Amino acid sequence: MNILVIDTASPLEIIAACNRAGDVAISSPVNTSHSATILHGIDGSLGKLGLSPSEIDCLGVGVGPGSFTGIRIAVSTARMLAQVLGKPLVGVKTHLLYAISVDAQAGDSILIAFDAKKGRVFGALYRRGADLIAPDEIVPPGDYEIQRLVEAVDPTGATFLIGDGVLKYADAVSTLERGVILRDFTPSGSAICGLVRETYRKNPEAYGNYTSVVPCYARKSDAEAAKDLKKKT
Repeated sequence: MNILVIDTASPLEIIAACNRAGDVAISSPVNTSHSATILHGIDGSLGKLGLSPSEIDCLGVGVGPGSFTGIRIAVSTARMLAQVLGKPLVGVKTHLLYAISVDAQAGDSILIAFDAKKGRVFGALYRRGADLIAPDEIVPPGDYEIQRLVEAVDPTGATFLIGDGVLKYADAVSTLERGVILRDFTPSGSAICGLVRETYRKNPEAYGNYTSVVPCYARKSDAEAAKDLKKKT
C-alpha cells in the first residue's frame, strides 16, 4: 500500500510516506506555523518515492493531544486530502506514533511528554509487550502532571523518555533508576506507516468516512476556559 501520514501536534512536524519499494520520513522542528510548511513537506515526501497524491491508498494523521493549532492543521489537512482523493483516513494518537518507533525490549516502558504549560504535560505511558506493532497503553494520552506518568512506570524494565516535557521536568523523571532520555528523538517513517497500514487492514470499513477523524485536545483552550469562567461569574 502507498501510505501518507502527517502529524503536527508537537514542535516536530512529521511527514512519512511509503510504498512497496521503501519509505521516507521528513521530520523537522517548525518555528513558524505548520500551515506554512506542511504542504511543501507532503510534496517532498511523496516526490522522493515518485508518488503522486492520487496514488495514495491510505492516509494517516496524528490527532493529538498536543498543540491546539498544530492538531487542527494536521487533522484539517488530512481530512481535506481524504475528501478530495476519496481515500480512507486513519486517526492515531500522536504519542503512539512516537512510542512505536522506540527500539525497546519486552517489559520496557516508553514515557512521552510534551510541555503543556501550567505545570502539566500532554503525556502518555506505554510498555512494550507481545504485540510487535504497537506497545501496550498503560496511561492513555492526556493532560497530566508528569508525576502521574512517572508513578505508573514499572521499575523492573528500562524507561525510555521522549519529549520537551521530559526535559522541562527533568527532576521528576530523574527518580527513574533505569530512565533513558532520548534527546532529539524522531519517529520512524516505516514504523508510522506500518502502524497505519495494519490498523486499516484490521477493519477497513471503519475508516471510509473522513469526518469521523477528529482532534484530541485533552483540555480546553485558554479562550474556552476563560469563556466558561465568564459564564460562571
